Amino acid sequence: MTTVFTSAECNELEKVLDMAWEIYLRKGRLEAHNLDTARAALTRAILEGFDQGERNPRRLAIAAVASMAQYEAVIMRRRPAPPAESCAKL
Repeated sequence: MTTVFTSAECNELEKVLDMAWEIYLRKGRLEAHNLDTARAALTRAILEGFDQGERNPRRLAIAAVASMAQYEAVIMRRRPAPPAESCAKL
């Protein structure tokens, strides 16, 4: 995705993310294991929908929440592995 956004589009996308976040919180699916990836997954889903031409904020938000499992899996795979523990501590 190599899209350039205007400041107006950025403001609109921020509102869509807030709307999607509220929808996601109401679904009650936010848990400790997905807390840090949930907003990133929503953001990615919103940007993908926007890139595909969707401009309706509500549809973008709903589609982002509906596709959370797909985007969470992608983000979890791309996350760097935690550093290995040092043997010097032993």
